[in-house]
Amino acid sequence: MLASRLAITFRPATFCFGVEGDFDWATFDHPTLPFPTLGSVGQHWIGTATARVGVAEDRWLVYGKLGGGWVHSTVEVNAFGQTWNGSSTKDGWLVGAGVEYGFKPHWTVRLEYNYLALANWTSATAPAISLNRDVQMVKAGINYKFESGISDATTSASRGYSREPSEDEDLAKKSQNPIADLVSIPFQSNTNFNAGPFDRTQEVLNIQPVVPLHISADWNLISRTIVPVISQPHPILDSNTNGIGDITEELFFSPVHSGALIWGAGPVFTIPSATDPILGTGRVLLGPTAVFLTTPGHWVMGVLLNNQWSVGGNPLLPSVNTFLAQPFINYNMAHGWFLTSSPLITANWLAAPGQQWVVPVGGGFGRIFKIGDQPVSANIAAYYNVVHPTASPNWQLRAELTFLFPEK
Repeated sequence: MLASRLAITFRPATFCFGVEGDFDWATFDHPTLPFPTLGSVGQHWIGTATARVGVAEDRWLVYGKLGGGWVHSTVEVNAFGQTWNGSSTKDGWLVGAGVEYGFKPHWTVRLEYNYLALANWTSATAPAISLNRDVQMVKAGINYKFESGISDATTSASRGYSREPSEDEDLAKKSQNPIADLVSIPFQSNTNFNAGPFDRTQEVLNIQPVVPLHISADWNLISRTIVPVISQPHPILDSNTNGIGDITEELFFSPVHSGALIWGAGPVFTIPSATDPILGTGRVLLGPTAVFLTTPGHWVMGVLLNNQWSVGGNPLLPSVNTFLAQPFINYNMAHGWFLTSSPLITANWLAAPGQQWVVPVGGGFGRIFKIGDQPVSANIAAYYNVVHPTASPNWQLRAELTFLFPEK
């Protein structure tokens, strides 16, 4: 789903109110009928207009919203030896709630839930079938505010950033720490070679903004969203399918003062947002995630772990039980240069014996530098899969560009 949003908010004091509208380009389907009567409803665009009221405290805003929406839907039904297709635009009422956090003077991040109620759709089959086309949405977004929502006192209390040589390594170590108190937007390109029966190339561009939230004087909550843009080799044809894959959200609760061993833990979940069935599992995934690391001297080393199980989604699709381990080790040198290795080890516990694991080895190098006034980190690395399932890629080239936003 790709969305645009405009909101006008008035904040006379702690209580605030306003109006907002958004328009979403969406390409997702959901099953509405069980086997053997098969049916699906797909949404292709969604527009909403709502009133919003909330309570603001320091950098936080908790709000509720009420209004209406419009959805353009398509439907396909295969029942009783008949096939029926249709499309229409329908309006309905919307209710929602969310939380917004200001991490920079003009920037906020938000997470919200919306329920859009639409009238059921009746198919032109005999007998007629009632199709549910209500929409439930969980949205995460980054917003720009034309007027700063953070007070000068709050901003001046933040830590500074300078371009001293000693600062390069400090910023590099923060950028290599998955749960650092640092806003960043990595763009990670993973080019996987020799995939599928025709030895084609798979490309996965992960857009994964990381936003730390200061929930108390002792605890941070680090949000890491992973949006994959995929070019996937077809399992049968000599071609690729392109689009957006399933979106993953990782949340790490981490102590502000953790000592020599830095750690964070929390939930990880994946939503079936793929624009094509080949690009995702079609299931809702949920599980635990944790990261442990230490930063002695010039080193940053640790491991990120998670396991996810299917807990929802299309019940006609296979169940999912996957494990991920990403050990990482970085050595930082003068002038912002560093050596890096962070192989992505995965296991599909439900696959046949001998087809479960992907184990890469390799590494690369990178550097912290500036584009104008914008600090960035760039690195490139290569990995060879010493263990991998049949017809899966045997090696990978990873290139990453990360925009860093240290507090000023």
